[in-house]
Order: sequence, then structure tokens, then C-alpha cells
Amino acid sequence: MKSCKNILIAFATVALSLTAGKARAQYSEYEVKAAYIFNFAKFIEWPADYIENDTIYLCVYKNDPFGIILEKTMIGRKANGKDWKIIRISNLNEAEKCHFLIVSGIKQHEAIQVLKCIGNKPIVTVGDELNNFCNIGGVINFLPQFSERQFEINKDVANDIGIKISPKLLLLAKIISTKEDEF
Repeated sequence: MKSCKNILIAFATVALSLTAGKARAQYSEYEVKAAYIFNFAKFIEWPADYIENDTIYLCVYKNDPFGIILEKTMIGRKANGKDWKIIRISNLNEAEKCHFLIVSGIKQHEAIQVLKCIGNKPIVTVGDELNNFCNIGGVINFLPQFSERQFEINKDVANDIGIKISPKLLLLAKIISTKEDEF
């Protein structure tokens, strides 16, 4: 339990340091979420042939509540020795090279369509407080403020698409399973 607490403290410290500005500044919801996404990359492993160069492609589909915050948080910083490239897309055909795909402000039926289009590609889909996102096949979903956990992860979906998520990250998440328990 102490290890989990230390990881949580480390995440919070990095989240706050990534968006450092004025002393005693209040951090917006999306500054904190951007910092989480930055740190997710440190605890996620894609198939070796999926990351062709030293760049992590972070795509935002349609609605973008982050604005310039993603660039301020990611650009010029490395996660596991890799640079970041932020791409805003409106067509899912553009998601081919994405490592992360953020979806926000869409209804469940559209989220289902997004996940169908992505298929079994090793793309970490990140929902922004989308209802049942991990239950319908998303990998990570931010939970509403004041939830017991800040995000949930569907480890089964991640495994099925070839994404390995560190147990250290899983300790911090609410785990969603789409498979029946196996005995």
C-alpha cells in the first residue's frame, strides 16, 4: 500500500511540476489530465514495430477541451526517450499512426463507432469522462472529479491489442474487465 501511495505522490508531483507557473497557481482540470497522459506513456509499452521512430503521436479526435495545454505539457519533453507530436483529427482514417487517441464530448454510440474503426490497432484510447467507455472497449477513461480514483483502465482490451500496462499504473486505476473471471 505504501508503494501505491508513493506512486500516487509521484504522479501528483509530476502533474503539478509539468504545469508550473505562478506560485500558488490553481491548475485546471485539463492541465492535470495532460500531465496524467504524459505520465501514462512512461508506464505503457507498445508493440516494438508500432513505434517506428522516436515520437509518440497523441491524437485528439473532434472535440478538444485541452486547447494549447497539450502542447505546453508535452512538446519539448520526452517520455521514455521519445518526443511528442500532437495531432488533431476529425476523420478516424487519420488515426493510423496514433499511439494515444483522446475522445471527448461524444455520445456512447459515437464512441462505439470510434472503437470499431480503431479495431485491434495498438492505440491507447483515452476517454474524457465518457460513460462506460472502458466497458465498451476503451483502454483508459478519466473519471469525474471527486471520484475515488482519477481514471479507469480496461487491462483486457489493452492486452488484446498488444499494449502492456505496468502494474504500477494499474495500482492507481479502477480496473474494468470485459472478460469473465477465469478460475
